Formats: sequence, structure tokens, C-alpha cells
Amino acid sequence: MKKRFSAAVIFTILFSFMIHTSFANASGQPSIEFSVQPSANEYVKPQNGDAQGRLDIELTPRGQATNEERKPIDVVFVHDTSGSMADTYGGAKKATSAENALKQSLAFFEQNKQSGDKYYFVPFDSDVSYKNVNGRVVNPETGLGSISEIAENLDYGYYDWVRYKRGYYYDWVQEYLEVSNGGTNYTQSLEYALQKFSGMRDSKRYIIFLTDGEPTSLKYQGEEYTLYTNGTAKVGNRNYTYDSVQNFIQHHAVLSAEKLGRNDVTMFSIAFAQPGEVNYQLLETMSNKTGGRAIQANPNSLSNVFTDISKEFNSPSIEGEVQIDLSKFNGKVKLAANSDAYMDDRNIVHMKYNFTYPIGKSPSPANIQLSLPLEFTQKGQYVFDNIKLIQKDFDGNTLPAVTHKNVTINIVDEAAPKFESAVKINGNQYHAPENLVKMGMQNNEHNEFSIEYDITPSAVLQANKSGNLKNIKIIQPLPDGISLKSSALQTSLSGSLAGAAVRETTQNGQRVLEIKPGKTITYNGNQFSPARLNMKAVLQADFAMSLVKMPKAAIHYTDSNFSSQNHTLTSHSGYIGLQVILNGMSGDATYIGDHTGKLTKKEDSTNEVKAEATPKNLPVKGLELKDGNTIRVHYNDNSFHDVFLKTDFAVYETNTEKVLSNNEKTTGPASFKVSKKVGGEDVTYYYKTISGQKDSGWEKFQPDEPVALPADLIGNIEIQVKTEGGFTLNEQPVTKNIVIVKKVSEINVTPNPIKVTAGESISFQIEVLPLDATDKSVTVQLLDSNGKIASYSEEGSGNHRILGIEPGEDQLVIEANDGSGVKIIVPVKVIDPYVALEEVKFKQAKINLPLNDKDIPIEAFLIFNPSNATNKELAETVSSAPAIEAVEKDGKWYIRTEELGFTTVTVTADEDDSLTDSAVFEVVTPEEGGDENPYIDGRW
Repeated sequence: MKKRFSAAVIFTILFSFMIHTSFANASGQPSIEFSVQPSANEYVKPQNGDAQGRLDIELTPRGQATNEERKPIDVVFVHDTSGSMADTYGGAKKATSAENALKQSLAFFEQNKQSGDKYYFVPFDSDVSYKNVNGRVVNPETGLGSISEIAENLDYGYYDWVRYKRGYYYDWVQEYLEVSNGGTNYTQSLEYALQKFSGMRDSKRYIIFLTDGEPTSLKYQGEEYTLYTNGTAKVGNRNYTYDSVQNFIQHHAVLSAEKLGRNDVTMFSIAFAQPGEVNYQLLETMSNKTGGRAIQANPNSLSNVFTDISKEFNSPSIEGEVQIDLSKFNGKVKLAANSDAYMDDRNIVHMKYNFTYPIGKSPSPANIQLSLPLEFTQKGQYVFDNIKLIQKDFDGNTLPAVTHKNVTINIVDEAAPKFESAVKINGNQYHAPENLVKMGMQNNEHNEFSIEYDITPSAVLQANKSGNLKNIKIIQPLPDGISLKSSALQTSLSGSLAGAAVRETTQNGQRVLEIKPGKTITYNGNQFSPARLNMKAVLQADFAMSLVKMPKAAIHYTDSNFSSQNHTLTSHSGYIGLQVILNGMSGDATYIGDHTGKLTKKEDSTNEVKAEATPKNLPVKGLELKDGNTIRVHYNDNSFHDVFLKTDFAVYETNTEKVLSNNEKTTGPASFKVSKKVGGEDVTYYYKTISGQKDSGWEKFQPDEPVALPADLIGNIEIQVKTEGGFTLNEQPVTKNIVIVKKVSEINVTPNPIKVTAGESISFQIEVLPLDATDKSVTVQLLDSNGKIASYSEEGSGNHRILGIEPGEDQLVIEANDGSGVKIIVPVKVIDPYVALEEVKFKQAKINLPLNDKDIPIEAFLIFNPSNATNKELAETVSSAPAIEAVEKDGKWYIRTEELGFTTVTVTADEDDSLTDSAVFEVVTPEEGGDENPYIDGRW
């Protein structure tokens, strides 16, 4: 009885590696693990044919590169310049998009080149291109600088007059002549490229092969093989069937790729065309034979594809091959014709691989799945005991081979029916699966795809054996970022899918699709009903990804004769890729987020990359426009980062660092600093100020440094900041306004203090400093009296007055209105107008007067203290002797000399009768004293 495996055991095997590692891997060093297993344990040999079997090989890189330096690289750009490159794709000429992507790659290599690196350019059309169009040359070239000059010509074209013969006459016709012309020759261009690699030079060898079409030309043994667009074909001048010439051309294209692989050249092919316009399977087979890969690109993804490949070349890498020795089987095991491998003259099969190790990041790709189709000519048990993994480390040193444990395949007369399968990844009506698009934050048809399983039961059974296959289900592991979109299955076959179901579930910690056709297949001999099943599950890519493959699926079923069965299905061709795109904004630009976390700004008309930024090294999940000037980049870990398309800045007081709002007043000095930097590299910042009629003009500045505004700016100040380059949305500047005021520092008042008599007024002056203060207005008020002692008035033209109302003291407060807080307090004193007399006295104790008949005012001889006394009147004046007579006239007192002699004159103040004084008067003859010079002396 044959040993059977349960479904659970098989599932565990499918998602586990048979690990064979060196000691270095145990310590986390870079290495490769590999697993080899047959797609089924038994295959049936038809009576008149060979058994068809398959080995499934999975390679997984482990570890990371830290600070390793890569080896020198030889890179050859093999670039299609055929006529179809003049066609428009995605709104731009293919040649223009390809030129810009190439220049992006050249710029990367220029920035990251090492002294031992070499670069070559091989343009091709019907052969290797040597073109000169109106002086614009396109031909093979060496060195980054020379290649860059050639690249400028790849999309060149111009109008010229061309002469055509029409019978006996010639016509001149204006035509558009361009570099893009001719057919497509894979073989000669790759053979020419191979010649560029230097014999035994110690370097990594790479080719970037870009084409937009299938090969249509070949030169072989002196004959030209040509396919024409009208469906005809020729070898030399002889007509041949289209298919025969096409197969011959493609066969030699594969042989040229196989030759590259034998010479350790890794080729990355880029299919830059609409799905169906290029034979992707051919490019994939060719690339696989070199350990490289084929990538489907569109205008939005082409630059990223070039850059990603360039980054891989710039990283340390582990390359090698899986070797499977078939020599022991003596021709009973053969390599199938459709294999991606090649077999040498020792009957050893070689399957190339290449993993790159970006410094500090996960290796790329995350794994490689290889299928090795084999043919068995006889029944029996075949033990593959010489399966080896060959690795070359970062330095190109070949490591000791790792030998896989034995793998056994049984070829029998009869076995349970199996399912021949074709697994296919289908894009949507807008995009190929390699170029899916998530529009902003939306999940819709643009980021949907389907995985299609076309399975056909087959077996070699006895004619009378009948049975059924039931409980059929497909278990499809899901990579991260891939989820089930619809619970409804689709089919390309007529008939119902009643009972069919698909769901996303988890098995052994792995997310999987579980697909049930809902049908039982009956068989009688080799006849099955239904003879074919076709199911498509609609899936969705949730975030940006690149070079993602669906792991091999397993089919499980119950055979009524052979019990439980399972085996793996074939792997699909191509990859799944998604970019997140944001467009519809102003200007000719599209924003693209990719699997590395990079945000790219691309010009739509030329597909030229205008800016790039990588805020986080995580796949982009969505792009969201915020406030019309910010792109919020969402990542697959649900974090986000804002990339600014417009700058912003904060204006603040230089000394206090107080941030000023728009139109806020400040005494300055003021500065500003960028608060939001525009994303991308090579962003240039400019600013200018506008004050009154004065425009400073644009000046460059560094966004990390504060910018001090000129100290002489006063009044309304407009500050404008703009950027150029990077992710700049447009040239419209960001504008903010402040008002710089020159505040009052001092107030002076003259006179100070202020004295005024009640009932009178006095003017005073106010001086506000500095003289050029922005606001020199002041508030003037009397502080204490509430207008009872004094009052203030302004008479215009800066004239100020204080009116004394009644005696007393007050304070005049003068305060600046500009918020400076400067003020002055001036004492105000209102003086009573009545001044009491305190003393009255004679100027001299003895006075001589000449005898005459004049009336002399007694006040002439008196002193009143204070001198400004209000009442200086005398109540009486008395003479003690007849020598002088006191006379009152009109309220005033006078004295008159009457005779010679002495007398005492006494005066009494009207203010107070206690205020008196006396003096001795002597009346003398005029001759003795005279009127003009009286003699005065004391009498003691």
C-alpha cells in the first residue's frame, strides 16, 4: 500500500522551507535558503509518450547587508529605437518617456559611481543602431557623459521635404523624420552587448534591455529574417510563413539570452508597451535564463522601474544558480523545451538567480519561485541526489555548494488523476497586473486584478475504471497587501458557477484564499466530465508593491478510488505591482507613491520626473490632498507623513521670539523663519518685502536659518516667500503682513511743574521723542481734581493750556497712545490770587525832606512784604509834629512839609492795624537837602 499524506501535512510542506544554510546564516549573515520538491509525488507515463513532471524550486534570501561595498559593475543599456517608439503612450511619445527614464537612471549612476564601474549604450532597431538625423547622432557609446549626450537625441524629430518618384515625375512631400525608425532585433543587439563585457574582469555584469515590441528582425548565417506589419515574412528575398519566421527569430533571441547567462550576465528586461503589444513571456524566459527578470512598465512606472533596477545594481548582491544533475539518469530524464533553465554538455541543469541586498534593508526580491519542467521516458523511481545551490558572495567569491536532500519522483502506469493547470494573473480594463493603480485613497477597479485558475483533470487509467473527484478546493496563499475583493467567483466558461465559493481565511498563520468550484468531476477511463474548470477570483492590491508573485497554490480533492489527493499548481507568469497616484490638481503633474515609500512628481506631457522624496521607507497605501497645498502620504502601517507643496513661515519679534499674527503690530525688530518646507530636493527659497512704495526684490535664503528684516522698515510691511523646484505647486508666493511701529521712548513737558493763579491760564509744551515715532499722539488728563482745581484744553497746532480754577494742587498725566507705556506726571499748582500783607516798613529810619509845598506819596518811603500782597492800602498816616502834615486824598496818603523841624511819621496797614512802622523825618531848607538829594542819616 502506498503511503499517503494528509492535506494538513502537505499544506505545512508547501509553506515551509527545507532549510540548508551555512554557519554564516546562523549568525544573521546574508545567505540563500532553497527548497526543492516535486509538484506531485507520482506522474503517469502514457503508453506512447513521456511522463510530464515538474520540480518546484523556491529561493529565499536571508540576512542584511550592513556596510559592505559592492563590486565594480559593468552596465549595458540596450535601448529600443525602432519605429514604434515614436508612438504615443500615456499622453507622451514612447521615446520621450524612455529618454527621461534613461536620464534618471544615468543621473543615479553618476551620483553613485565607483572608480571601477563601466557603462555602455547599445541602441537597436533592425540591427544595432547607427543613426544621424539632421545632425543628431544615436549610436553605441561608452561612459556616462557620452551616453547622456546620446540620450538627449532619442526622441528627436523634425519636418523635412522628401522627394518621391511618381511615374516620370518627382513629388516633394513634407514628412516628419525622427530617430525612432526601423524594426526590432533582439539577437544582434544582445550579442553586441555581450562583447562589451571584458573577459576575466572582476565585476558584476548587467544589462537593462528596454523594448516596446516583439522581435521582428534577425541576421543569421548571412540571411536576414524579417517580419512585416502586414503579416508577411521573408528570409532574404524569399517569402516564408509568418509563424515559422517568428518562431525562428524568437528561438535565437532565447539562445542569445542563454549565452548571456552562461557568461554570468544578468539581464533585466523592460516591456514598455500596452499589454499584448509585446511578448512578455518571451522576455520573461530570456531574463530568467540570466537570473534577471522581466518587468511590464507603463509611462507612470517607467522611471521608477529604471531607478529601482539601477539601485539594485548599486547594491551588494548574491548571485548563483541551482544545479540539478541529470547525468545519472542516462537520458531517461530530459529538460522540457519550455524551460527557463539550460543544460550543459554534462547533462547538468542550470537555473540562474540574483538577489540584491540594499544596505540596511530587506533583500530584493523577497523570494524567487522557479519551475523546472521535466520529461521522463520510462517508468520507475527517480532519486535526484545531486541538487546543489551555488552562491557567490558580495565579493564574487564562490561559496561551498549546499546540497539539497534527495528528492524522489515516481513514474507509474496508473495513479490518481491530477490537474494540469494554467495559473494566470489578469489586470483590469485599465491596467496590467504589474501596473495597477490606486487612485488617491480609493479602492476601485483600478487596483483590482484577478487570479485565474484553468485546471484540466488528466490521468492514464484503465479503460473500465470509473470514479469521481469531489471536495475540490484550491488553497492560494496571499502575500502581504493582497486581499479578496469580491466573494463572487467568475469564469470564462459557459455554464453556471452555482455552488462555487471563495473566501479569505487563515491556515497555520497564513492568509489564504479558499476556492471551491462546487462541482464533482466524474471520470470513466481517461474521460472526465466536466473536462475543464475555470475560476477567477477578484483580488485587490491594498498598497504600493513591486515584483510581487502569488505563491504556488495547492489543489486538494478526494478521489473515489485513490482517497485524498493534493499537489501544487503551476506558478503564474509576471508580477503584481501597484502605484498610488494623485492627479487632477492644477498644473501638468501627477504624484506617484511607490513600494519604497517614495513620492514622485511627474510631468504629464513628457513623463519627466520633476521631484522625489522618501519620507518613510514603507509602502505607500494612499495619497490625500489636504488644504490644496499638502499631500498626506499614508503608509501600510497606517502612519502618515505630510509633504508640503507650498511653504509657510512664521514672523516673530527677534528679541522676544513672540510669534506675530497676520497684520499684528510690533515695535520690531522682526524676523521670519520657514515653518513648512516644500518636499523634494533642490528646492530654492526666495523672499522679498514691500514697504510703502519700496519693493526689495527677490532674494534667496536658506530655509533652516531665520531671516532678519531690515532694521529701517517702518509701517505696514508685506513679506512674500516663494519656492522653486522640488514639489513646489506653483510660483504664487505666500504672503504675510505685519505693522512695525516706532514707539515713544520719552515725553517732556515745559514748564514742569506748572503754576497758575486761580482764574488765570498758562500754556505749556509737550515734546514726544523720538521725533520719528510712528504714533506720537498722547492722552492728557488731570488726575485728581476732577476739574475743580484746574482744567486742561488743547487749542490746536500743539498748543496746550491749564486754567487755574481754585487754589490747590493736581497732577497732569500725559501718556503715549502707542502702547509703549511711556508717560509723565507733571505737578500743577493753582495759586490763590489774594496775598496777605505780612509787613509794612519804612525804607530808612530817618528821612530828610526839603521844605516845599509838594504832596509826596507816603508809599514812596515804604516796603510791603510780600511785594505782591493783595492789599497794600494804609488805614492811616500820622505825623507827630507840625513839620509835616499827613493828608488823605482819594484813598491814598500823602505827606506835605509845613515848616523846618523834626517829626515822627507812623503808618498803619489797612490789612491789619497791628502792622505799623515809624520813621523820623527832618524838614530842611532846600539849600541843605534839596528836592533831588535829600540828606538822610540815622538818629540813634
